[in-house]
Formats: sequence, C-alpha cells, structure tokens
Amino acid sequence: MNGKTWWEWVFVATIAVLYVIKPSRGKAVVTALFRDIRPEVWVSDMLGSQRGHGVLWQVWLAHLLRDAKFAIEDGDTSFSAPFRRLLLRAVAIGRRRETLRDTTLAQHLYDLGRRLDRIISMAPTGDAGHKLHKRILANRAHLFVFMTRRDVPATNNVSERHLRPSVIFRKVTNGFRCEWGTETYAAFRSVVSTAKANHASVYDTIRFVLSSKRPDVTMVAVG
Repeated sequence: MNGKTWWEWVFVATIAVLYVIKPSRGKAVVTALFRDIRPEVWVSDMLGSQRGHGVLWQVWLAHLLRDAKFAIEDGDTSFSAPFRRLLLRAVAIGRRRETLRDTTLAQHLYDLGRRLDRIISMAPTGDAGHKLHKRILANRAHLFVFMTRRDVPATNNVSERHLRPSVIFRKVTNGFRCEWGTETYAAFRSVVSTAKANHASVYDTIRFVLSSKRPDVTMVAVG
C-alpha cells in the first residue's frame, strides 16, 4: 500500500469469508476485529499472532509437512522423517472422514497419539530438527483436532484458494495507493467470497449490499 508492505488477512467460516488488509500481522488485528467472539475451533499456522483466539486450535499440517521436509534436508532423519510420515498418514485418514464412523476416527486418533509419543521420544539432529521437535512438544495437543471434528480442515487449502485472487490482483496492479483502496478491495472480496460460499449470485449479492437495506451480519472466524 503506497509502496509499503501491508498484510491481507482472510477469515473463513462455513458460510462467510472476511478479508482485512492492515499494516500489521500482529495479534492486535484479530483481537480488535473479533473482540469477545471465540469460535469453537481456530485453524491457522503457528505464528504467534494466530494463537489463543478459539476454544480449540487446529494447526495447519501443510506447514508442518514443509518444516519437516526442511529439517530432513538439514540432516534430521531420526525425528523429522517419521514425524512427516505420521502427518501424511493423518491427512490421508482425514480425507476419508466421510466414509468412517465416529468410533473408527476415535481409534485413529488414539493410534496417532501413540505413534506420536514414540516419535517424540526420538532425539532429533541438526538445528532445524531441534526447533521442530521443540515446537511439537509444546503444541502436540493441537495437531489432530480435525480427526474427530469433521467440520475442521487439516490444511490451509481453503485459505490459499481465497488468497489466490488477491495475489493475482497485486501482480496486475502493483498494490494500492491509498488506504481507501485497501478497504474497498477487502470489502469487495468479502462480499464476493461470501456469496460464493452460499452458492448465491455474486451480482445480486453486490446489488443487495449496495442498496439501502443492509443486514446486520455476525462473522465468526474459523481460520
């Protein structure tokens, strides 16, 4: 924005999507936006500003898979390699949730926890491996929330899809020249993405929002 780096936040819920563009990627952006609202499950990466906003927290496994791969390339095969295989196993099970019973998912969750205990007991090697090992020790309770919550994703694919139009827009326009532009674009993307999430006409939804009859909408973030 006007030659300076700003960050685009996208909050995706079941029937609503909210875009916010701010000059900060800090926790204050989220707390100022949602105040006392606490979704049942918050899905995000491990960035400090993303912590503590939901009752439960599901860590994006796609980012951990990337970090594990980096640690393996850095020389850690004792911890990071089996940990990466465990994450791939969890994601594969998650993709089959619709065909599995609740009791079966609970058994898978128990098995993943047992395997994780064994993997964590292995000593990592290399700086990247030690850093990853330390993060997993501190956040292991947030790895497999999606296993028994069918409405919770294990990866950030949905957020990446919603961010893609903005990435293209930035490449074409080279950003914004004023804060008014960021606010207008974020509002436009919010309306369009929310309309699509509800299988509604984008054109009709924009006309409705621009009319004098504007509904009161309560947004609850999921991730």
